[in-house]
Amino acid sequence: MADLILFRKINAMNQNTPKIPLHDPRAHLRINKLQACPNCFRPKNNCICEKVISFPNRVKIIILQHPQEQYKLLNSARLAHLALKNSKIRVGLSWPNLKAVAGNDQIPSNWAILYLNSSKSSKPCQIIDRNKKEILDCSFIKGIIALDGSWKQAKSLWWRNPWFLRLNRISLNPDHPSLRGQTRSEALSTVEAIAMALDCIGEKKEISESLRAQYAQLVVSTEMTP
Repeated sequence: MADLILFRKINAMNQNTPKIPLHDPRAHLRINKLQACPNCFRPKNNCICEKVISFPNRVKIIILQHPQEQYKLLNSARLAHLALKNSKIRVGLSWPNLKAVAGNDQIPSNWAILYLNSSKSSKPCQIIDRNKKEILDCSFIKGIIALDGSWKQAKSLWWRNPWFLRLNRISLNPDHPSLRGQTRSEALSTVEAIAMALDCIGEKKEISESLRAQYAQLVVSTEMTP
């Protein structure tokens, strides 16, 4: 209940502007690898391992993280992974195919990827297949691929992994800005994008609300850092 109350407070104050804008130096701070917790990748004096609330999610989440994102102070991928029991992170630039990241029994038609779509849509979330036909019943989707990196880094991951084109696509059209300043107004942090995608495919609402609330806590704690 406290988690939900916090989310609603943060959501109310996040309607117009990010809490840490892009020009704020804290948005670009990096953590010294030697001073980081090896599990949550936060500074050891601000470790969140014992604080994270985790949930069992039906649809598997795989985060493909650009190597330069690992030790950014406001990176949210590790939080998303710790909070979602059915998830994993792979760090790198390219993988040969879906099976290399999801397992030999997985097929592309049952997976979706969060799509870097800059065109506006009337829908907050839209799922399309590889032939660009809208999918209305997404119950067959077994997993979601999320790319973790800056806009430029995510585009690089797209170019290096042509097998992404064989996956279904989830396009997001958020109605409010990210808690952390982004290079594009329609962009979200990785955990915010995952939360929105989970809502889109029908996961329990409490999962997405908790993800947003826990990220809000992380951002607020960083906001208090001088």
